[in-house]
Amino acid sequence: MAYIIENVHLMKGQAFTDMSMLVEGQRIISAASQFDRYNYMRMDADTYVMTPTHVLFDPNLPVKESFKERKEYYMKNFILKGSNVVFTTVKIQFERQLEEKLKQAKSDLLDSPIDFVLGVSIPPRLLNPGFIRKCKKLKIPAIFLEIDEFDNLKTMPWGWIKEALFPYNCPIIPVFPESKHKKGRQIQLDTWSDLMKKEKVPAVHDDLSNPGPVSRSVLKKTGIFPAKSNLHNGGELSYNLYNINADTKHRDEHGLFFQSKHLAVTVDKGRVIRAGSEVYYRPGKGENVIIRTPGFFTDNY
Repeated sequence: MAYIIENVHLMKGQAFTDMSMLVEGQRIISAASQFDRYNYMRMDADTYVMTPTHVLFDPNLPVKESFKERKEYYMKNFILKGSNVVFTTVKIQFERQLEEKLKQAKSDLLDSPIDFVLGVSIPPRLLNPGFIRKCKKLKIPAIFLEIDEFDNLKTMPWGWIKEALFPYNCPIIPVFPESKHKKGRQIQLDTWSDLMKKEKVPAVHDDLSNPGPVSRSVLKKTGIFPAKSNLHNGGELSYNLYNINADTKHRDEHGLFFQSKHLAVTVDKGRVIRAGSEVYYRPGKGENVIIRTPGFFTDNY
C-alpha cells in the first residue's frame, strides 16, 4: 500500500533538505517538496531528523557463538545504532581457499538479521593477477591487504595488478598492524595513499578501523552506495529517525550516528526493525549484497 511521509527533514552527509516522500512497500516511488494532490494515508515526520541507515565495518562477527550471543551482538552493535548493513571480511591465506571460504562465510551468515557485504583479507603475496581475476569473477567488491612492511609494497608489480583489476576495479583497502599512536597511523595512511595515487591503482585511503559508519567515499568506491545507505527516487526504503533536540539539531549524518540514544525509529526495506526501546529481531532476514559495479559513482583512485 502506498503512503506519504511528509515534513521529512532529511540529512544526507552534511546536506539538510526538507521534503516529502511517496513510498510503497520497500521502495521510494518519488520525493518532492509536497504531494498535495495525492489522497494517500500520511505519516508526519516533522519532529524527527531522517538519515539513511548506516553501514558499519566489522571483520570480527561472532559467527561461531551461540544464537543468544549473536543476537545480543547484532542488536547492540548494529540495530540499536541504526545500521542494517555490515561490511565484513573473509580471511584468505592461500588462493585455493577463496571459493570454499566465501561459501563458508555465506553459510555462517545465513541467520544474519541484517544485510552483509563480503570482502577478502589477504597477505601481499596473494595480490597477483590470477587471484584478482578470481575475485572479479566472484564479484568481490573489496580486497583488504594486510600490510606488515611497506618496503615489500614498493617492489610489487602494480602495473599488472591495475590491469587485472580492470574493468571491475574493486578497490584495495589497507589493513595495518595495530598502532598505539594516532600520528603513526596517519603516517601509514599517508604513505599508502601516496603510493596508490602514484601507481593509479583503485584504492581506499581511509582507515576503516575508526569508530563510526563507513564513509560515503568508501561506500562509493566499493559500490555499496548507491544501493545501500542512500535515500533516492526508486531506491530502498531504509532510514533512521532521530528525535529533534539540542543534541541532534545541528549534527551532520556522521555525527548523528553517535547520538544513538536519540534514535527513535529504524526502518529496513519498508519494515520497522526498531521503535523506541523495542527491537524486532528477524534472524535470517539479512541478504548477501552483490556489488555489480564498484566505483561507478566516483573516481576510484
